[in-house]
Amino acid sequence: MDRIYNQMLGFLNNNQIYLNESMSKHTLFKIGGPADIFVKPKNINELKAIVEIAKKNEIPMTVIGNGSNLLVKDRWN
Repeated sequence: MDRIYNQMLGFLNNNQIYLNESMSKHTLFKIGGPADIFVKPKNINELKAIVEIAKKNEIPMTVIGNGSNLLVKDRWN
């Protein structure tokens, strides 16, 4: 993930990219384990660039919006 993080630093600020971020901080019900990488784009161009990097590196991606109506597992088995 460090390589991906560094690629994203080319167009995002470091306060927009989080490694091993607890999803409980971003869901209405305050539950959820860590995401490998959590990104907060500020505009559509940043989102497009993030999607391009994810596709290029075959990284699964989920867009969560504001985190309501979302349940995230605390851990993966």
